[in-house]
Amino acid sequence: MWEWCRRWLAKRFNVYSAKTDPILLYFLSIIDVRLRWFQSRAGNFDEAKKYILEEVIKRRDRLENSSPGIYTDSEAWTEAYRLERLMALLEPIDNLLYEIRLRLDEASAERVSAEPRLRTALSMAEANAFDNSRSPPELKPDGESMLRALLLEILEKTHWTTQRKFFARPIQISATRKIVWAGVFSFALFVLPYAWIYVDIYISRADQKIPTDFLVGLPFYTALTAGLFGAYFSRLLYIQKNAGNMSVGELKTARELTSIFLRGVVGMCGALVVFFFLRSGMVDGKLFPTFPRLSVMEGKVLLSDAVPGVGNAFGQDVGSVRQILPSPDLALLAIWCFLSGFSERLVPSILSTTEQTLGDAAKGGKK
Repeated sequence: MWEWCRRWLAKRFNVYSAKTDPILLYFLSIIDVRLRWFQSRAGNFDEAKKYILEEVIKRRDRLENSSPGIYTDSEAWTEAYRLERLMALLEPIDNLLYEIRLRLDEASAERVSAEPRLRTALSMAEANAFDNSRSPPELKPDGESMLRALLLEILEKTHWTTQRKFFARPIQISATRKIVWAGVFSFALFVLPYAWIYVDIYISRADQKIPTDFLVGLPFYTALTAGLFGAYFSRLLYIQKNAGNMSVGELKTARELTSIFLRGVVGMCGALVVFFFLRSGMVDGKLFPTFPRLSVMEGKVLLSDAVPGVGNAFGQDVGSVRQILPSPDLALLAIWCFLSGFSERLVPSILSTTEQTLGDAAKGGKK
């Protein structure tokens, strides 16, 4: 009963305990088994290695049996990784090369950015650490220190990558949560006029017409909010896809409200540029909106058409449903403005193409 109360209080007040961390306990059990293997070979160790072995055993036991609150989760894992690096100093000479290759494969699985450089360093170390004039090649006197230093560097890079992921995960979650809320807010702004129309008609007379004054600024409003929504949607996908490659500083910047706000402003500015570019009439075709037709269309859908077989089977008129939708041109404008906020290259590409076209036209006029 007391043990249950202690664990409940530790969990309630967010007090970390190594005994309640199953992943850490398993990692410490791996270290324990390797230490026992080193103890079986301790007869070949010098005094320095024996001292390191005793220290690792004591520190491992101290970490595993530590009281709640002595370590934080990050401190506990930092200590566990320190023990693993100390064990690299005890690795037998005949097992060094195999251990290095094994750790390199682990670094590759953990997507350590320095893994290609470390493989190159291994090739150079093999060439310099062994005397290839003999058969089989023999390890040079200074070859052990060279290989052991490389093993330590591989472990350091792998541990750094793992610790960075552990530290960056809460920051990524915080940034994602804020961007999601910003995206939800921008989406609500985008659909607000249409929801307002539907609600107004629902609570008023069924034959009430759409207010004309309300539609005056609808295209411009749609363009800005579509760009805002596209910007936040793009940012959310980018964070989800590239969070593992982003530095901690970049993740911290991504979760700042000023950074999120500026990303939305950039999306709205891009949508504004596309709005006036399309309005200028410089491009034409079925893929581009015709501005005089930007509006909201109203129509009726017969229930017999919407649900085949209803009404006609009994020879009755089941009526119709009033339908209010954006015009095709307004939908095209919304798509273009959404893409301008979503794609960071669309607006610069449009401006670059326009600049080149105007430059060619100016050169042709001078001739």
